[in-house]
Amino acid sequence: MKIANYRLSIGLIGAWTLCLAALGAAHFGLIVPRGRAVAASRTEIEAAAEWFTSLKNARSVAEQERLDAEREELERRFAGYVFTAEQLNQLDFELRALSEQHRLTDFSARHVRTAGKIGATELKRIAQREMILSFQSTFPDFLRFINELERHYPVLIVDAFTPSVAANKEGVLSCTMECSLLYEAKAR
Repeated sequence: MKIANYRLSIGLIGAWTLCLAALGAAHFGLIVPRGRAVAASRTEIEAAAEWFTSLKNARSVAEQERLDAEREELERRFAGYVFTAEQLNQLDFELRALSEQHRLTDFSARHVRTAGKIGATELKRIAQREMILSFQSTFPDFLRFINELERHYPVLIVDAFTPSVAANKEGVLSCTMECSLLYEAKAR
């Protein structure tokens, strides 16, 4: 009788195990994918509702004014980093004036290349121009010039500079600076 009870117990345990395995397979095969689909649908519905609400609110005068103020702020910030065509044309004159103001000698600025990409990012509305500035000056004048470039708007980025002692001139540095800037590109 003990053997019969033992076989019955093993049979019940086996049946329960098979039922649990079938229940687990049904849960992970049917219910979990449906739950993910419901969650994705809920996210889409919330995004659509948010879009509808923003479109509905866009008709209001207050929202129009807020969007205009936000656009103007973004344009102001954009202008602080990106040269316009007019500013780009004036850049050589501004750099020459800065060099004279800070008593730099043998100043030259030359355009090296223009890039339509920064890394893997394709630039659509803006382009990057790289320049090399060369000059001679004393160390304090060099520091004042760098400080003035840092405060220039739109931003002129100094990528690298190499100061060295100028030949046959005591206390004078000969410096080469690699700079880059962003400017508005013409529509392609």
